Amino acid sequence: MIFENQFIDVNTTDMNPENNSRFAVGMDIGGSHVCSAVVNVANGDLVSEPVTTPVDSKASAKPIVDAFAENIFRTTENFSGEISGIGFAVPGPFDYENGISTISGVAKYESIFGLDFRKTLYARLLGRGISDFRFTNDASAFALGECLSGAGKGADRVVGITLGTGLGSGFVDRHHLVCCGDNVPLNGWVYHLPYEDGIADDAFSTRWVCRRFHELTGQTVKGAKEVADAYGKCAEARQLFDEYGTRLAAFLAPLLKRFDADVLVLGGNISRAYPLFGKVLVHDLEKSGCRTAVTTSQLMDKAPLAGAASLFM
Repeated sequence: MIFENQFIDVNTTDMNPENNSRFAVGMDIGGSHVCSAVVNVANGDLVSEPVTTPVDSKASAKPIVDAFAENIFRTTENFSGEISGIGFAVPGPFDYENGISTISGVAKYESIFGLDFRKTLYARLLGRGISDFRFTNDASAFALGECLSGAGKGADRVVGITLGTGLGSGFVDRHHLVCCGDNVPLNGWVYHLPYEDGIADDAFSTRWVCRRFHELTGQTVKGAKEVADAYGKCAEARQLFDEYGTRLAAFLAPLLKRFDADVLVLGGNISRAYPLFGKVLVHDLEKSGCRTAVTTSQLMDKAPLAGAASLFM
């Protein structure tokens, strides 16, 4: 599915709608919480502070839906303008075209498998005049947001990669999300592509960082931040991030060259350690003949909100 978008600067908290403006809600669905904000899709400003609501993703369907609806109520309660609809940034697996959850086997949101978001939320939100719901992958929303208003703004062809509990991706060409064709993987997703003895999701996620650090040191860590904190005094930490940059370059270079990307934008928690692996990453990309500029997210957690709302451009 391809969406056209043009967008955004995420700073204002003015809740007074201007004439000739159009507004939509962008919602990011996470494993432990949901977050949303009202976005002016005419000029790209966030016009409300992001609202975060905790969600027990292992609960039954009703409390999960209640949490989603409560979050939207809180986001829109003080907004007096007309809202075009709600754009959702949702992790997979999910039927994005039809708005139906197919999440299964990932120890979260199991109870809403088969839930039709449009029908369910339409009934809850009709009194607020909201009846249009659109959906995209959370990493795709990140890429759209960064392309249109963040680190990729002004570039024609942008690849967004999220590095964290998993490996997310989005390919954007002149404000269009590209999900199929000869120059991108199916759906624009790279997590399932083969790498080394497994798939890329295992090779570049937090799981790999923790596992590799344990292999090098015998120590157990919970995330990349602990390894990054040890960087200055731990040779193994430095080795790990050098390896990470080299391996990430080897994986991404063919994808970036095939897409002819102008900019690569990195997000997710591991991207916060970019100063520790970025030099190696850029060096090895250039060595492979890939001239794509590399940068990190400007919007971070706000990028999926902007990208999801931009589905209403």
